[in-house]
Amino acid sequence: MNSAQMKFRLWTYLRPHKKELFLACFAIVFECALEISIPFLMNVLLDNGLTRYQEGEKVLYRLDLPFVLMLGGVMVLFALIALALGIITARYTAKTGRGLGYELRKAEYEKIQSYSFRNIDGFRMNSLVTRLTNDIQIVSDTCCQVMRPLLRSPIQLVFALAFAITMSARLSIVFAIILPIMAAILVFLTIQARPRFLKVQRSLDSINRVTQESLIAMKLIRANDKGEYENEKFHVVNENLATASKRSLGFIAYNQAVMQFMTYSCTIGILLIGGNLSLTAKDADFINDMASFLSYVAQLLASLNIVSNVFLSFTRSEASLERIKEVMETESEIKDDGTLTEVKEGSLSFENVSFRYGKEGKYTLENVSFSLKEGEFLGVIGQTGSSKTTLIHLLERFYDVDEGRILLGGEDIRKYKISALRESLSICFQNPRLFSGTIRDNLLWGDKNATTEEMLEALDISCAKDFVMNSLPLGLDTPIGQGGSNVSGGQRQRLCIARSLLRHPKVLILDDSFSALDRLTERKLKENLRTRLPKMTTIVIAQKVSTIKDADKILVLDEGRVHGFGTNEELLKQDDIYRDIASLQKEETTCPQC
Repeated sequence: MNSAQMKFRLWTYLRPHKKELFLACFAIVFECALEISIPFLMNVLLDNGLTRYQEGEKVLYRLDLPFVLMLGGVMVLFALIALALGIITARYTAKTGRGLGYELRKAEYEKIQSYSFRNIDGFRMNSLVTRLTNDIQIVSDTCCQVMRPLLRSPIQLVFALAFAITMSARLSIVFAIILPIMAAILVFLTIQARPRFLKVQRSLDSINRVTQESLIAMKLIRANDKGEYENEKFHVVNENLATASKRSLGFIAYNQAVMQFMTYSCTIGILLIGGNLSLTAKDADFINDMASFLSYVAQLLASLNIVSNVFLSFTRSEASLERIKEVMETESEIKDDGTLTEVKEGSLSFENVSFRYGKEGKYTLENVSFSLKEGEFLGVIGQTGSSKTTLIHLLERFYDVDEGRILLGGEDIRKYKISALRESLSICFQNPRLFSGTIRDNLLWGDKNATTEEMLEALDISCAKDFVMNSLPLGLDTPIGQGGSNVSGGQRQRLCIARSLLRHPKVLILDDSFSALDRLTERKLKENLRTRLPKMTTIVIAQKVSTIKDADKILVLDEGRVHGFGTNEELLKQDDIYRDIASLQKEETTCPQC
């Protein structure tokens, strides 16, 4: 069965930990059996450990000490074994619950990694974070907390009820009145609790979104003195979460109070009826039966109370499980069903490509066509919102085209395995990101097997070798702050380009990756790419005509359509948008020295 046909089943993620699950269940069942047997043995002890006899008008009792000691010893042994089984239960239920959380988290993360950008857009990033962390934690905790009572309570309930009815059918009539009432209340609370728990998880989505946005934009917030505004925004979502949590947890409090009231009512009813029966009973041994009967009643009522808590716990975890299931059963719109495992060369062709982000509405890209030979340099330019970056997203298969096709190395990109396609492409995004660690660590992220010589060569091509080896005290081992906070924007861009080059791509994509470079460095870097990597096709998205005017081909986009395609000289003559952009930027595009 392929992934598209698979449905989310919790057992799939419990199966790797079935040994721990079996041991936990085994220990729980036998612990419960031992605990149930103790009141029964107590009743046998009271019935047979004391022998009643009569001397004249006196009724006397004789203690059978050997029998009492023997049966008492058995009861103590059962209690000790039950204690040991309880410890085993706690150990293996914890292992099972945490193991389930591990498997779910791993599977959900891998699933999200397979998503197209359109899938991620549908869920929103903050919601995916909540589902991956808080929702899975709730399911894992529920597994740890309810496994023991889930098995114990029904067994205790059935056996305690059976023993109680066997001992006194007349007293058990109290259960016939109380049990339906407790069941009705539990069903009502469960139905009412589920939407409230769902609301709590959605509120967590909102608070994660606001927190994430605020932390990422902290510099902007402080620079514009918007701290108070962000505090108020956080206060709103925090208040919503607090209100939702109070309403959902309030149902648990109601359940505890109601179940406790019903427990007391049941006990009082049994004592009233039982007291009357004992006064009128011909056989005074019924007083002994009453002690054991009340012991079973206590077990029965405790089991009912635990069952009600288990149901509410399941209701809460069900809300989280539904959200996890939604992620796991959402199939990526990008189907990895290609068979080709290698891109032979870097020629590129867009053939009548159209695409839109939603299912309906206006196309973001419409009827886009152009071709590049291997090793050519393509510049892409256009006004803001002309869908330049969308073009690259389609090439990387972050999204699939709605119409037309994209050819790489003469083959439709959908024929390649996604891993093979993306290994042949290397992209530097508009906002380059470095990771915490050293410069070496960041370069190895491009190719984990890269040698120091290969790293230095990539740094040299990207014009970063000089400042890394001569300006930084530790060279390649210089620590990098989170996001590259301790290097300049231009240095960060060059390091990211070097990292991309270490992938040895067939096609290098630079999405406005020269924006922080001075003219001299930019020119040197482009020259290095042309002369030292002549077979690598390069696509540069730029805002400045000066960045791309020496490209082999320039693509001009306007509102998602191809407005012009040709060399700098051709476009200056034929394309008014390109000419206007060049004019506004006051570029002397015809000057060979520029």
